Amino acid sequence: MATRQIQTIMSSTARTKVAGSAIFSTCVKSNVGVALLGILAFACHAAAQEASPPPKPYAAIDRQAINYSGPDREVTRDLPGQEIKIGILIPLQGVRKAEGQAILQAAQWAIEDESASPLPEGRRLALVARDETGLWGRASSELARLVVDDNAVALVTSTNGSAAHLAEQVGNRLGVPVLALSTDSSTTQINIPWFFRLAPDDAEQARVFAEDLYRRRGFERIALVTERDHDGRVGGEEFEKAAQRLQMPAPTRVEVDLARGDWDQVSAKIAESQPQAVILWIGPEAAARLLEHSESHLSGTPVYACRKALSEPFLSLAAQDTGGSIWLVAPSGERSTARREFSQRYRTRTGYAPSPAAAEAYDAVRLIAAGVRRAGPNRARLRDELVKVSAFSGASGIISFDGAGNNQADVALVKLGE
Repeated sequence: MATRQIQTIMSSTARTKVAGSAIFSTCVKSNVGVALLGILAFACHAAAQEASPPPKPYAAIDRQAINYSGPDREVTRDLPGQEIKIGILIPLQGVRKAEGQAILQAAQWAIEDESASPLPEGRRLALVARDETGLWGRASSELARLVVDDNAVALVTSTNGSAAHLAEQVGNRLGVPVLALSTDSSTTQINIPWFFRLAPDDAEQARVFAEDLYRRRGFERIALVTERDHDGRVGGEEFEKAAQRLQMPAPTRVEVDLARGDWDQVSAKIAESQPQAVILWIGPEAAARLLEHSESHLSGTPVYACRKALSEPFLSLAAQDTGGSIWLVAPSGERSTARREFSQRYRTRTGYAPSPAAAEAYDAVRLIAAGVRRAGPNRARLRDELVKVSAFSGASGIISFDGAGNNQADVALVKLGE
């Protein structure tokens, strides 16, 4: 009897209000009364939700209306001295040293190029680099030193999402523009007017990857390799959400730990999932080691690499031959004349192909220099100039900032090396 009552209630939520009083009088006298009343309440709630439109959020940030209306634009707040310093926070030692050196080299070339056209009043640009490597607190201390001790007019940070968040806090508290090479989507979602991100964010990369894998290729078995750090967690979650929006099976998540070095075990886990494609949401060191231990497993399998993976030593190893193909998300204008000239120059000087982060670092310094030429050595006025950046044709592609500091230039899926 109770089973029939439950089936009747669940099959016709439209009659729940009519049947409610009768079921109540019957069920309160039986042992199943509490369960039936719970089911009835759930059914009524579900019916109401289906009939009502989704609730509007309590508040929403207008991405085009984020602004800084505070002080410090007056001439008395200009930075002193003839040397205008740009602070850069990068890894200068440890496993990410190669990434830091590539970024620093590109930033120094930008300073060289800018020196060909002297700044007004005989001022000159200079680069001050500090090391983010070490314990979590070191990066925040080095950022503060760049602003307070070095009097940097602006900050440039690496691909490290954790460092970008720290720079975001320092920039907002002390009123300093920050140009980040990180792809962390959340850095421009909290109404901070001092932060600008050059690279396509994680959400955009995930969307492009998912569209190609699930819709164009028709794949269903995807292996998602993530690192056990902030960037791996955030990027992996973005791709899982992208797959869910397309109503596709969740990818098989495989986590790697660079410190443990269990690459054969990780490679075996990937092989067990029999993936039709593999996504690497890991750093270049982990990506290179995984590629070395998984060459036989990845033969003929498309590999999709996030922007953070695209640096040495992974780039050189991937250029040799994986037996398949490696895809990445890049600004649509990445094959511009500026990009080709920068790439050729970089190869001539280093013998390597430039990483996306190196090209973005070069552009970041050029954008700051252009802003300083118009605004002078003033952080708030420089911030106002950066907000205006639109359709800047740089070494990394086209750059156009929206009101929240996102680079809103169109992106595309491209094959590595083409």
